[in-house]
Amino acid sequence: MGKGKVLFVASVSGHIIGFHTPYLKWFQEQGYEVHVASKGRREIKHCNKHFEIPFERSPFKLKNIQVYKELKKIINNGEYEIIHCHTPMASILTRLSARKTRKKNNTKVIYTAHGFHFFKGAPLIKWLLYYPIEKIMAHYTDCLITINEEDYKLAKKHLKAKRIELVHGVGVDEKNFNVKVTEEEKTELRKSLGVKKDDFVIIYPAELSKRKNQGMLLKTIKKLKDDGIENLKVLLPGND
Repeated sequence: MGKGKVLFVASVSGHIIGFHTPYLKWFQEQGYEVHVASKGRREIKHCNKHFEIPFERSPFKLKNIQVYKELKKIINNGEYEIIHCHTPMASILTRLSARKTRKKNNTKVIYTAHGFHFFKGAPLIKWLLYYPIEKIMAHYTDCLITINEEDYKLAKKHLKAKRIELVHGVGVDEKNFNVKVTEEEKTELRKSLGVKKDDFVIIYPAELSKRKNQGMLLKTIKKLKDDGIENLKVLLPGND
């Protein structure tokens, strides 16, 4: 007999796939039924059931009202033992939706903050918008996981979650970087990418969005060119 059900929630399926697949696998191996709620129809491994929820990242989108109603219905009917939420808007809507089941079924709600929007040097609007919300949502959080020292210290001082933990990053499987490549394979790879052996190469793996700060990349390229770096090539790996 299985141990129960666990629900993972994030704004987009790519976030679950990119960061949490090992955790989904672990829960299944322990006997849990694993559910995921996220936006997108990408296949998610080690997931028994996927609820496609049209999350909007902006708190000003009216569609999130419908998302809240849909998510609340899923959670109230799901009888989950654990709910683990990620990404700002999805986590806010999840914790609001889970208030009843936390009391009725003693469901544990975990929120991993992959970097608060409010931090030292952040725009004032970020503090005015997200800090008060997180301060309120902390009361509906059984465990708040932070992944850097600044967020951890801020949370310990100002947010009243039942439990606050620091985990250094989301984990790296070193085996993925233990790759042996021959000189012939390197030559073929350079050729396929249009890169010569004496080129100066910058690799910037990130989605094309303001949050990933491609503006900094452009400034870096200009500085390198001004410093006399020639044969400069920039690679932007990612999905289409």
